[in-house]
Amino acid sequence: MSSRNKMLGGILACVFLLAGSLCAQEIALTSDSYYHKYPQWSPDGNWVVYYKLDATGCHQIYKVSSAGGAETALTSDSYPHWDPQWSPDGNWIVYEKEDATLHWQICKVSSVGGTEIALTSGSYYREQPQWSPDGNWVVYHWAGWWQIYKVSSAGGAETALTSDGYDHGYPQWSPDGNWVVYYKGDATGYWQIYKVPSAGGTETALTSDSYDHWDPQWSPDGNWIVYEKDDTTTYWQIYKVSSAGGTETALTSDGQRHWCPQWSPDGNWIVYSKGVQIYKVSSAGGIETALTSDGYTREHPQWSPDGNWVVFEKYDAAGYWQIYKVSSQVGIEETASSALGTCILKIKPTISFSCGVVIDYGIKRGGRVSLRIYDIIGRLVKELVNREVKPGNHTASWDGSNQDGEKVGVGHYFVRLESGKFSRTEKVVVIR
Repeated sequence: MSSRNKMLGGILACVFLLAGSLCAQEIALTSDSYYHKYPQWSPDGNWVVYYKLDATGCHQIYKVSSAGGAETALTSDSYPHWDPQWSPDGNWIVYEKEDATLHWQICKVSSVGGTEIALTSGSYYREQPQWSPDGNWVVYHWAGWWQIYKVSSAGGAETALTSDGYDHGYPQWSPDGNWVVYYKGDATGYWQIYKVPSAGGTETALTSDSYDHWDPQWSPDGNWIVYEKDDTTTYWQIYKVSSAGGTETALTSDGQRHWCPQWSPDGNWIVYSKGVQIYKVSSAGGIETALTSDGYTREHPQWSPDGNWVVFEKYDAAGYWQIYKVSSQVGIEETASSALGTCILKIKPTISFSCGVVIDYGIKRGGRVSLRIYDIIGRLVKELVNREVKPGNHTASWDGSNQDGEKVGVGHYFVRLESGKFSRTEKVVVIR
């Protein structure tokens, strides 16, 4: 190699790729010979809780640091436990548990472990518990005819929020705590999205057509509900509707199944499972972005509280469901041809020892533009541009340093351009 291509004691080799053609590396948080399912971030982002089929022969509640490390068992008796959820203050985990009578109860345990506390008792099956935003209540559905119930997070008398002859499932609190949304098999003969006041009262149907709707989730501002819908023409897709009701909006529209939608903390994105991969799409709709790329099945994605990571379960090469995480910032865009000219990102090697690599980018519409460097696991290395930019072509450069001005190590790095809902990604390889 000639000296003109050397930089910072190494060589910065540039590989031109199709727009958005790379994913960040996934990080395994668990790796033993047991099944791990249904991961949930702690409110402070430091832990992930899940249930695990362990050596007890039953599903137990576990947690692991979001940075990885040793797992901690929070339960350990001879009964199955499922669907853990953190309390808003992070001090408790609520879940459903099969008891000695073979009925499922709502229980909780300290997030550091200890004695389990049953919040309900008696016959029937109680499933899918969810904390209220203030931490004072837990809502769930009660199987028989599935109805929506709530109970104090301290335990006590149960309160029915619905009581008709139709099944209701998957209740979710609104961010202000005033409503509970769920799906209901009603007189239309299909599963529709409904809400009911959390204090009890009249149900309101938010959808009413001749298709099934599942797994509703509130937007962080409480103005929208996202869900999956079997619209039959294109299979299960991601839709949203105003929390006040109205016209449904399709956010995806291809021929594959989409499920388990979850809002990003800032409300700008929806993450979900599609096929065997984890995807995201703008909450306004548009181009889908794959965050993962190999041939193993993944389910139940969840955003980290800071929005930088997505955790999920993956049936990996060892043949077990493990807990993984991936950066939410880098992925593969399924770019529509009509959008190809909206953003342009090209990288070329410099002929100057001191200038690093030259990054050419362009946008058709003016607006805020970010241009950032990420490492292989999706961590931000350096922000080059984050400002309002006029339409047209522009140039930036990277000298191979991080945010602190330190030289980066050898390896793969991603240059990510974002403008509105459009983005592009290119790869840079630093070698010795």
